[in-house]
Amino acid sequence: MNAEELLNQGLNYSLEGDYQGAMPPATPEGYAAYTQAIKLNPNYPEAYHNRGIILSDQLKDYRSAIADFNRAIEINPNFATAYSQRGNARYFLGDYEGAIADHNQALQIDPNLAQSYHSRGNAYFALEDYDKAIADYIQTIEMSTQLADNINIDIANAYHNRGVARFEHGDHQGAIADLQQALQWHPHFAAAYSNRGNIHHILGNYHEAIADHNQALQLDPNLAEAYHNRGNAYYALADYQSAIANFNRALEINPKFAGAYYNRGLVLSYLKEYHRAIEDFNQALKLNPDDVQAYCERGLVRSTLEDYQGAIADYDRALQENPTLALVYGFRANARRRLGDYQGAIEDSNRLLQLNPNLAEGYCDRAAARRSLGDHKGAIKDYDQALQINDNLAAAYYGRGIAREALQDLQGAIDDNTQAIELVPDFSQAYCNRGNARRLLGDEHGAIADYNQALEINPNLIEAYYNRGSTRYALEEYESAIADYTQALQINPQSAAFYSDRANARYALEDYQGAIEDYSCAIAIDPSFAEDWYNRGRSRSLLKDLQGALKDLNQALQRQPNWASAYILRADVYQNLGDSQRAIADFQKSAELYYQEGNIQYYQQIIQLIEQLK
Repeated sequence: MNAEELLNQGLNYSLEGDYQGAMPPATPEGYAAYTQAIKLNPNYPEAYHNRGIILSDQLKDYRSAIADFNRAIEINPNFATAYSQRGNARYFLGDYEGAIADHNQALQIDPNLAQSYHSRGNAYFALEDYDKAIADYIQTIEMSTQLADNINIDIANAYHNRGVARFEHGDHQGAIADLQQALQWHPHFAAAYSNRGNIHHILGNYHEAIADHNQALQLDPNLAEAYHNRGNAYYALADYQSAIANFNRALEINPKFAGAYYNRGLVLSYLKEYHRAIEDFNQALKLNPDDVQAYCERGLVRSTLEDYQGAIADYDRALQENPTLALVYGFRANARRRLGDYQGAIEDSNRLLQLNPNLAEGYCDRAAARRSLGDHKGAIKDYDQALQINDNLAAAYYGRGIAREALQDLQGAIDDNTQAIELVPDFSQAYCNRGNARRLLGDEHGAIADYNQALEINPNLIEAYYNRGSTRYALEEYESAIADYTQALQINPQSAAFYSDRANARYALEDYQGAIEDYSCAIAIDPSFAEDWYNRGRSRSLLKDLQGALKDLNQALQRQPNWASAYILRADVYQNLGDSQRAIADFQKSAELYYQEGNIQYYQQIIQLIEQLK
């Protein structure tokens, strides 16, 4: 049998599909026939070519196949299909540039070789050169008399991927046009619908996005990405329960879908289901430990729950992954300030402002930390800088007002809070702070008007009740002051100061028993405050409870041993108990203290009183 007969025999075996088995000793008969033909005629290019096809297509031995195609080309430099087949083998080895070069050579020899256009299109596709891939696929169609369905799918994929690439480069309209082309070539392309839905989402066309995702899910009910993306569109439309239902379905299909956990966490966070949100962010991070945004969002939720240490740990991790995230430095600065680490907060704000010198809020954050350190002048400079960048930033006026009040620039504080109120008319805290400045300037009625406005906006603003009560107390409107302190205590029944001040108002109304009850509540909450013991003792003495008064005054002097007035009051109690010796000793102690203070008038009066008692 000669070489040509062996070649034909090999072709027959190929047509019968005899590509089973491995290399010798169990060599396929077709492969063996081509090998025998080569032995009989070492310069037989077709035998090398055909054996290379078996090596490449069936045995997946691409390197041996390339060697055979090389030999075929060496013998016949114009062997177009040998170049094309070598290009295919190179493609499967990931040598896309080499594959393209081979297909170029094949088409230069035979411009009508449709398969080379298709294969070159695949190589361009792998290199993400979608324009050239599309051109080659369309050329394949134009040259093919019998069109295979997979060519349509290849073209659709090329348009789809070019659309995705255009989307990533911000060409949203071009992306939509490509995805529409993909759907014309392949009307059942679920991913194309879903990705077009994503682009509609970016453009704010949420209903159109949902319609596309619906279409994708009709074609592929198990397309987890489409459920996820539809959930995002529902989230944007504030249909939170539908969003969660879609994220749930995506996770049923793909329990390792990190993005679905993350986005469901965002919805839960918005709904203030903070602990469930953290669970979702935990899952997202378990699946994707480098997800910077998930660390940031979990940190924000932890800050909301006042877990500032946990929040800082999350911000630390986010910044390890990406040290250029300016806003995360701002988040960490706020958490550090909440923990009293004001210097650390300032350092974070400095870093934020290095990255973004035009972020007005960054200057405000640094100013707040400086205020907490008592650097009110430095804080004002920061607020000034923030207002140079954005003169409509109410928070900057408000913060500067606080700093100005601390520096006794009360009119400046009033002006700043007024500006904040003009920008944000329902800024209850600004009304309250303006009221504080007006009260310090002696404008009690103006202060009360501001506190009234603050409470109309926010009926739970405890500071406004307390400060209005203090202002009314100063105006000797004791009943009204008591009403305000009572409101404050309804909001915070654990404030010793509120009980103490209400007791003072009751004392002023000569309701000594009511005063004693309030001083007792204050002492139960905070027994370290000497004034409460003194005031309760004074009230008890007026009710002739001399032993109770004595015990209270002893407690007051134990906490504040150099309190001249307390010695005088205790001396008076001793005198009423008939213990003149102890009364004189306390009067003498108070006289010494007044003398040390330089209060000679009181010293002399008490010395005269002592002389009368002797």
